[in-house]
Amino acid sequence: MLEVHWINEMKPKEILQAAFEEFISPELDGHGFGYVRSGFAYKRKSGDFTQEISITLSHYNTQNSVVFWSAFNVTSPAYNRWLKKQRREKFDGYLGGCMDWNVPGWRQADNHQLRFDYSDPDSRREVLSDWLAKCTSAGFSYLQKLSTWEGAAEDLLANEWHWNRAADFCLIACRSDLAIAALERGIQFLATMEFSYSEKSHPTLVTKKKRQAVERDAEVAAFKSRIEEIQRSEQQRPADAAKPRGWP
Repeated sequence: MLEVHWINEMKPKEILQAAFEEFISPELDGHGFGYVRSGFAYKRKSGDFTQEISITLSHYNTQNSVVFWSAFNVTSPAYNRWLKKQRREKFDGYLGGCMDWNVPGWRQADNHQLRFDYSDPDSRREVLSDWLAKCTSAGFSYLQKLSTWEGAAEDLLANEWHWNRAADFCLIACRSDLAIAALERGIQFLATMEFSYSEKSHPTLVTKKKRQAVERDAEVAAFKSRIEEIQRSEQQRPADAAKPRGWP
């Protein structure tokens, strides 16, 4: 078990990193995660995907108060290879992911704790054990879900955003039907967005609402156009033609 002593000269990040390196790193290494000390993160490959667990400390930490939380995210260079083939701009970001408290199964519905408190020397073992248990039971399965194109798309749709990107992921998975469904879902959601204003509204608010309505309508139009494009592409495909690989 972990034995990390309180050393007054150590900064909060050094205190926590020392603990993770002694106790957490060997455990995650057994699951294929390599430790990236400079970024205080752990990464492993899963097919064409890279899974990442990163640790973040509170900016308000002191030597006597060490609080942290974690994030679970997935990236893949395959997405940019696909975008390049589509002659679209490079994407710099995560395919999907979230902070630990939003990971499905991470905490009970009545548990509103959004951080781990590593301040008390007498409870540090318990804190790290609790984090590790949640990481292996909920975090790992979440990362595995994100490490499939359909799973990554489903995660975006569950959060009601990035419908166009979700459609990309579905197309990479050779599921044009799901791509269309993702775009239709986006259209339905955008249709619920109201940008109305009264005659007494401040001119600045009126301008803002009008701009938002125009942006919403443009996004809806783009989604509808893309649905038609996908449908045409499917109609032009020979019935006996083999489906292409999901990515180049």
